[in-house]
Amino acid sequence: MSVSENLLNRIKIVLVHPEDSGNIGSVCRAMKTMGITRLSIVKKRDFDIQEIQRLSVHAFDVFESAEIVTSLDEALAGTVLSGGTTRRKGKKRKDFSLLPEEFVERAFMIQSGDIALVFGNEVHGLTDEELSKCSLSVHIPSSETFPSLNLSHAVQIMTYTFFRNRGKAGQFTPVPREDIEGLSAVIIESLKSIGFFKISGEADTEIFFRDILSRALLSKKEAQKMERIFRKIQHLKG
Repeated sequence: MSVSENLLNRIKIVLVHPEDSGNIGSVCRAMKTMGITRLSIVKKRDFDIQEIQRLSVHAFDVFESAEIVTSLDEALAGTVLSGGTTRRKGKKRKDFSLLPEEFVERAFMIQSGDIALVFGNEVHGLTDEELSKCSLSVHIPSSETFPSLNLSHAVQIMTYTFFRNRGKAGQFTPVPREDIEGLSAVIIESLKSIGFFKISGEADTEIFFRDILSRALLSKKEAQKMERIFRKIQHLKG
């Protein structure tokens, strides 16, 4: 398998609670034209299979092989990097957002491991909680007078950006999402043991560390060393 094929096979498109079956079909078509065929759908309602087949044209096989899950956590299991696409900003959302090219550049640093592109509901987009589960925030620039993109158009832009840069080779393999979650929990546990959260701030601090560690793309050795440091803090307190 070539470097470009290997990368494209590691890309997973995640649709969170899509409303319109036709949009799912159009997403399948957008994906397949760019050589990306892994689809995961966080399901909220039943789909109109005929409508998906009609809009997907010759890409219905993408839907047929799609992973249907009940939660975003399930869809992101095992991924080493995930980008939540959004144009919304807010106090409880990510501190900054990458352009598609910037996200792809970061993804190409990774030698192995699944990479997820997460797209929210057509009406509301990704919620604060859903975006917080992603490693990074990604936005597609658009006109201020009419900034809304159709779901399949957003998928097309992101998958095209990956396809166009597909020849680049990765350098290393970061730890998966579950290890980052575990390391964040160790850090919070350590801080609690020294009375860091006597008043409040535990939840925000946990999100802060999870975001920082996700962006850092830690190697297994780095993650293990950081865990040892924070566990030592707990032992020193004892």
